[in-house]
Amino acid sequence: MNQQLRTRFSWRALTSLCVAVSFLAMVISGVAMFLAPSTRIAREINWQMWGLSKAAWQDLHLVFSALFLIVAVIHTVFNWRAMVNYLKARAAEHRGIRWEWPAALLLGALIWVGTRREMLPFSWLLDWRETFHGGQCGTGSSPDHAATQSKSGFGQKTLAEYCAEQGLNLDAALARLQAGGIKARGADTFRQLADKNGYDRPSEIIRLLQQP
Repeated sequence: MNQQLRTRFSWRALTSLCVAVSFLAMVISGVAMFLAPSTRIAREINWQMWGLSKAAWQDLHLVFSALFLIVAVIHTVFNWRAMVNYLKARAAEHRGIRWEWPAALLLGALIWVGTRREMLPFSWLLDWRETFHGGQCGTGSSPDHAATQSKSGFGQKTLAEYCAEQGLNLDAALARLQAGGIKARGADTFRQLADKNGYDRPSEIIRLLQQP
């Protein structure tokens, strides 16, 4: 007699597939948000990717992130006993500290701090994004500015340093920013200027200074 096909619904299989689907959706929506210009510019130029606006991609990313978290917890519950047994077996085979765990945590902390402080090499990816967005909006960076970006994240560069490198008068730059409603000091970094004036990215402050 042939073996009967299983028709019983498997919740365990469902959670595993939901983890995979939600992760894929997070990756796609994350790429879309990475490529999208700032929120203000996205509204002005009516930016879309695959027929969806930046706000729509943000909503999808949030919802699928929540789904991923929920099904990941459920998946862990379903497989808790197997995970515990596996860890016990591995611990019995390798007594002492597994250095892979603290190494992974240290690497994660390094990436977090390096990204927030726009340190090399993490600033390369951030600078490429800024250059890409500048090209999208038709305000690409000058060669001197691109060279400056390649050395370090320009978000950590002060307004005074930028003006000195670009041959700009600091007082004139402050006046131009003030005329655009931006409160600034020469000692402020571009990241600080963006944060305290409601801009998403430091490159938007750069564009204001580059406008004729």
